[in-house]
Amino acid sequence: MAALDPARTLAVAARVLERGLDDMTLPQFRILSLIAASPERAGRIASRAAVSRPSLSGILDGLVKRGWVRRIDVDGDGRGVTLEITPDGRRALDGAAAAANGRLEAVLSNVDGAERARALDGLAALGHALERHLTGERPAPRAGARR
Repeated sequence: MAALDPARTLAVAARVLERGLDDMTLPQFRILSLIAASPERAGRIASRAAVSRPSLSGILDGLVKRGWVRRIDVDGDGRGVTLEITPDGRRALDGAAAAANGRLEAVLSNVDGAERARALDGLAALGHALERHLTGERPAPRAGARR
């Protein structure tokens, strides 16, 4: 079987992980993970999640309806809200993360230890690159590198 190109690999991996989330969609998982990491204003979460504000609003409506997130009005800003995960949201996120990690482990059980380690290292590097991309952070110049 031919290897998938990187974009298709990510798309297939996302679908495999989403199937393991049971009661949560992948967009809900992403947004809930960001809110859990740091309660922030909705606009900042939209930017970090790389979604439009209208898309975020729809996802948040579902998370609030399920009791997983609460919106807290920002004092002095009639339109601003800070998002905060609830205890039920934390339990749902922890369960979804465990399920997604279980799916990833199941997929990686199909390769030897060295290839598994390379895959996990690659995922970690991709995670760092995505975080930098979404925040606009640039890596520090390498020692001795020309400018």
